[in-house]
Amino acid sequence: MQPESFANWLAAMTAAGLISSKRDAAALLGVTDDTITAYLRRGADLRTALACKALYHRLEPWPTV
Repeated sequence: MQPESFANWLAAMTAAGLISSKRDAAALLGVTDDTITAYLRRGADLRTALACKALYHRLEPWPTV
């Protein structure tokens, strides 16, 4: 995920009312505020990109047995 795509995800999440800050995004992704800053500078890995898409589409975690 390129830095611009991550910034677009943050904007889309904010516009959808799902987050109101980078701190909210960090909490949803299970990372620190500094990691969000790093994603904005250097981009994010595939796992994070998939998590971003799932969060945007309001998918629930896979059920546990």
